[in-house]
Amino acid sequence: MMLRTTGARIANAPRLRVGVFRTVAMVGTFTFLMALSSDVAAGPIFGLSVAIARAENGVDPVVDDAWMERQIDEANRLFGPIGTRFRWTIEKPLAEPHGALHTRTDRDALTNLGEKAVIDVFVVRELEDVDEPGRFRMGVCWTGLGGRRFIVVSRTAAPRVLAHELGHFFGNPHSPVMNNLMSYSRDGSPVFLDARQSSTIENMTTRFLDTGRLVDVGPPRRFR
Repeated sequence: MMLRTTGARIANAPRLRVGVFRTVAMVGTFTFLMALSSDVAAGPIFGLSVAIARAENGVDPVVDDAWMERQIDEANRLFGPIGTRFRWTIEKPLAEPHGALHTRTDRDALTNLGEKAVIDVFVVRELEDVDEPGRFRMGVCWTGLGGRRFIVVSRTAAPRVLAHELGHFFGNPHSPVMNNLMSYSRDGSPVFLDARQSSTIENMTTRFLDTGRLVDVGPPRRFR
């Protein structure tokens, strides 16, 4: 894998995202550190390994960095007050034929493409519902071969879809309550997690750390 700061990409090469500072001298650094400390409970930061499929032309990724970072920002906004946060640590291309998923077998085939001690996120062109063929989903938290769990997000996903699927990853089922993160119903009011859901996330966070399934990767670091 290639170390990556904010410089140029190396085509088709996995890269470790070791620093995502967008600084303007010391002002940007100060702003970033303040952002970490406000409205966020102390707690671990879990790494996300993001594998991104190519568009129909076979060259361009189906989403850009800004799209992915918005998904992560929304997840951190909702999970941060609980004390669980996420950071994009690995980026890699998702090879064909995995860019379009239509069956359970297609989803299961992603299992062996995962990385150790991080949450695997696969961004695809198409994600067909395996129970209702012809219907396409925006995301799913899937249990693959050997019980390995990972997240699949379609390029059509709304900004909070990753957060919703992370809610499942951390043990929460769907909710019938309007505007709850784990609900499909929205009326424009703020999206939230309730106390019970927050407790489930806290308990799963502890479990993931205790078992070594996930590790605390800490905040981004700058390399001179």
